[in-house]
Amino acid sequence: MAGITLSPSLLQTLNGLAEAQGEYASVQGDLDTGQRAPNPDDDAIDYFRAASLAGRATQILNYKGGIDQGVSSVDTALTATTEVEGLLKQLQGVVEGAKGGSPATRTEATRQFLAIGTQLSRLVQDASYQGYNLLNSTAARLTVPLGPRAGGSLQVAGYDLLATGGGTRALFTTAGAFDSRGAILFSNIVADGAGGSSSIRGFSALDTVAASTANQIFDATETRLSDAVTRLHGIAASLGGYSETLQARSTFQQGYAAQLRNAAERLTLTDLNPAAANSQASSLRIALGRQSAALQGRIRSSILQILDAPAAS
Repeated sequence: MAGITLSPSLLQTLNGLAEAQGEYASVQGDLDTGQRAPNPDDDAIDYFRAASLAGRATQILNYKGGIDQGVSSVDTALTATTEVEGLLKQLQGVVEGAKGGSPATRTEATRQFLAIGTQLSRLVQDASYQGYNLLNSTAARLTVPLGPRAGGSLQVAGYDLLATGGGTRALFTTAGAFDSRGAILFSNIVADGAGGSSSIRGFSALDTVAASTANQIFDATETRLSDAVTRLHGIAASLGGYSETLQARSTFQQGYAAQLRNAAERLTLTDLNPAAANSQASSLRIALGRQSAALQGRIRSSILQILDAPAAS
């Protein structure tokens, strides 16, 4: 069987047609996927640069997740301080009422004082987020990684509002206001100005002491509660500062990750305007190539018919 012989011009036309079809398929793939370099073979440099940026964005968002958890831990403690302040003010009201009250009023005031103190203790012990409590132990230390750099973390030291021996990070600094079980110690709060125990078990016991002594104890108690409120404000301010810092960092991480992803996309995304123009140009080249090949085929056929005509006669 004789082979098919193509003229040089027709062969050139068919090669150009194949090239145009390849370009069209490539450009159309870019338009369909929106990616001009979805694989390393398309553009190795931009592909790996984009992959690096996308990986960095993922890493940043992973740190953001930890930062958001840190915000929740701090905000849990911060919310608790607001409630603790409300209970302290209730204690102040109870003391004020007992100061000028009758024996029966003072007996009821003692019951209220102990009940409020119990609620305060329970609230502090319940102020935990995922098992982490910043208000009931100075050993608690929240460490929030901010990024991959060494030392790039924020640490929040815990407080012990229920400390059994007082202290600078306790709610009551001059005396242990709570026992090891968290029960409030009435006689350590309702005590003389020295801050030591006056062995008072209830407000009604003040009926048996001199009026001047009773007034001194009431005044010292009110001062102690007022100091606790002031100290709580300082703790809340510190926690609020940490919360704002972490929230600002979280917002930054979110925006930074978005910028990195946008940069990665710009490296590999298809520019639609040039791609569409190239698609139309390739499509036109294909159409013209097909027409040219068909025309050359018809011309070749006509020439062969003319050359074969004498032999046929």
